[in-house]
Amino acid sequence: MGKVKRELGSDAIILHTRNVKQSGILGLFKKNLIEVVAALEEKNMDSEYHSITSNTALDKMKSNINKDKSNAPKNKDYLEDEIKKIKSMVETVVNTLDSKKEELPDVFSKYFDSLIYNGVNRDVAFKILDRINQQINMANKDSIQTQEIILYSIRDYLGEPSPITYDGKQKVIFFIGPTGVGKTTTLAKIAANFSINKKHEVGLITADTYRIAAVEQLKVYSEIMNIPIKVAYEIKDIYKSLSNFKDKDIILVDTAGRSHKNEEQMNEVKELIESVNNKEVHLVINTTTDFETIKDVLNRYSFITDFKIIFSKLDEALSLGNILNTKYFYNNQISYLTTGQNVPDDIEIPNMDKLSERLIGE
Repeated sequence: MGKVKRELGSDAIILHTRNVKQSGILGLFKKNLIEVVAALEEKNMDSEYHSITSNTALDKMKSNINKDKSNAPKNKDYLEDEIKKIKSMVETVVNTLDSKKEELPDVFSKYFDSLIYNGVNRDVAFKILDRINQQINMANKDSIQTQEIILYSIRDYLGEPSPITYDGKQKVIFFIGPTGVGKTTTLAKIAANFSINKKHEVGLITADTYRIAAVEQLKVYSEIMNIPIKVAYEIKDIYKSLSNFKDKDIILVDTAGRSHKNEEQMNEVKELIESVNNKEVHLVINTTTDFETIKDVLNRYSFITDFKIIFSKLDEALSLGNILNTKYFYNNQISYLTTGQNVPDDIEIPNMDKLSERLIGE
């Protein structure tokens, strides 16, 4: 992937791979090569609807593509998203002039500014500091004590991290979320950790048969890590795959990126998840997404009783405030943070103490 991205750019995708034997004396003393076919994925509003993986006849494929295009986001939805982005940008500017800051004691002034600067919603920043002011007499606290008290409070809102663990019983892990948030890459990182580092038996299932080369992408990772993979085109394929993986400790399921605004697509996700017992669900969210959209996504996935959150692409985010914003309004635990495209390195269990310090500019 590194070589491909260096040659074609960060948007490149792998279409196909195969092992190639070099010519030599009876094939001896020659290392096998890997041939990679890659391309740049075309990106536009309807990109996720151009990617149908099927073994059926061409006319059925065309029918499926046309059907999916009928569900493509309309101009109204696109404009709503743009309005949300503009609203978020304006709110960031207004935050610097917010009168709420004047309602807090001077001792909180710099912390309020730091939280806003680091992307925390102004109401969230005010309510966190105002609650401290109501609970604790800050008049006799020095700067070190004040900072410790604020860090305690932020740390409490962030809660404890909840990464995937293996307790001796087979566990099925679903990765869900909108298109383009990094589900497949995140899954590969976690698969490598459990298979290579922790020596667990891991199986992969991909139900993402819509996106261009999604199956091939995960197959590349499975071949490199020597982890078996199954493709699920429909619910009954999940049952077959689970039967084949009955000896595995952990099974990781990559789902198709779905629009949280499309009720039919959300019902497909619900049906897939409810078909399995002894499972965990991890919702992957791009940290750079504006907070109004994050709230909308979380509300649309509320039919899942207990999902955890993975914040992806921290390396692309200008600030980390959305993590605190999300935790302030929702009780879902955070399982992982991802910080780049490198597999398996760019993923970590969140250190809430360090995150709290970064949010106040320390």
